[in-house]
Amino acid sequence: MVNRILRLLVTGLNAYSFYSNPYRFIIGILCIIILPCLAYIFWGTVIIIALLALGIYFIYKAFKQSYYNSTYYS
Repeated sequence: MVNRILRLLVTGLNAYSFYSNPYRFIIGILCIIILPCLAYIFWGTVIIIALLALGIYFIYKAFKQSYYNSTYYS
């Protein structure tokens, strides 16, 4: 019963907030929905760039070592 009353109060507050300033309400809802997605995209991009840098470094290291170990190197 308390849960229903709280849900009714929250619904009423949300309706009042939407009625008083619909733009702020919609922007607030979108921020709540979009911010976690943007955080995942940001940290995913950071991790991918770090892995890309490590991959390029190890490929360069392998090519450099194979160049020095080749028979054509004098």
